[in-house]
Amino acid sequence: MTIQDIMNNIRDMKANFQNGNINSEELVEQMEDLIHDTEGTDAYSGFGTTMEDDGFYDTPDFTQLVID
Repeated sequence: MTIQDIMNNIRDMKANFQNGNINSEELVEQMEDLIHDTEGTDAYSGFGTTMEDDGFYDTPDFTQLVID
């Protein structure tokens, strides 16, 4: 995607919003799509990041488990 393509997409989004063709929620969705397109991240790629690897799933604590 070229810079010109990105600028054209932004102009189109702005015009559609100003003309009432899309609402703010749809505008944000289009912006997110544009970000994903420019980054090349079509799918979630956050697995294994340090933010997620906080040890929560490492050792479950069964000491408080009650079985009826």
